[in-house]
Amino acid sequence: AKIEFNVDPGSELKFSIYTRNDGESSQYLYSVVKGFTEDEAGTKIWIDDAPEISWVKIPEKVEAPVGQMIEVPVVINVPKDAPPGGHFLAIGFGTIPKQGGGSGIAIGVNVLSLIYINVSGQVFDKISISDFQAKKVYFDFPVKFIYKIKNEGNTYVRPTGEIEIKNIFGRLVANLRVNEKEYQILPGKEKTIENEWKNNFAFGPYFAKFNIYYGKDQSKNLVFNYWFLMFPTKVLVVVALIVIFVVFVLPRLIRKYNEYIIRKALSQK
Repeated sequence: AKIEFNVDPGSELKFSIYTRNDGESSQYLYSVVKGFTEDEAGTKIWIDDAPEISWVKIPEKVEAPVGQMIEVPVVINVPKDAPPGGHFLAIGFGTIPKQGGGSGIAIGVNVLSLIYINVSGQVFDKISISDFQAKKVYFDFPVKFIYKIKNEGNTYVRPTGEIEIKNIFGRLVANLRVNEKEYQILPGKEKTIENEWKNNFAFGPYFAKFNIYYGKDQSKNLVFNYWFLMFPTKVLVVVALIVIFVVFVLPRLIRKYNEYIIRKALSQK
């Protein structure tokens, strides 16, 4: 689960998370609170000493009968001096208690909800395209656009938008959705987004216009354009056969026909 909050410094957030014991006997479940970031692939990297952990109040443990859904209250007190921008917490429950500094090893299961907190203030929203991969000439479908969106701001963003593909006459032939899976990008991180255009037939130059929206209420816009050519293999084969026929076969046929006409005319004299 993902939970998002837009708050002012000094705010108190109250909400509930739910947990369930799917084991074979009743047991205690122990609260887990971590910070997190993520790598380029979107894999979460847990941070055990994130300062935001101290903001959280949650019961240390709950008794969990088998198969019963348990509602657990959570309170997050955002400090008055909290830096503006994004703050990220993972809150949930696990099957083992917190280790008290012993050397033993315990294996358990944690189930966590992701909490995205955007603190108001001098929030800076900016994204850029850090890498773009696409061909200039395509001989078959699909047409692929692979690009990295980098978050250069101080809060998380969820880019949206569309890619408008038009032919040389300005006719819209496709409209692709940007970030269809609605990935969030944390500050200083980047994510690879892929789009594909599939169709039965296309030929000639095409124009792709990227309209990417982000920021508060998706009010900011990143726009860039890309030209590419479509030369389907089947069309190229047909064109090649026509060229061969016109350049090599047709002249020979015309020459033989002319020779036939001349011979016929001479034979009639």
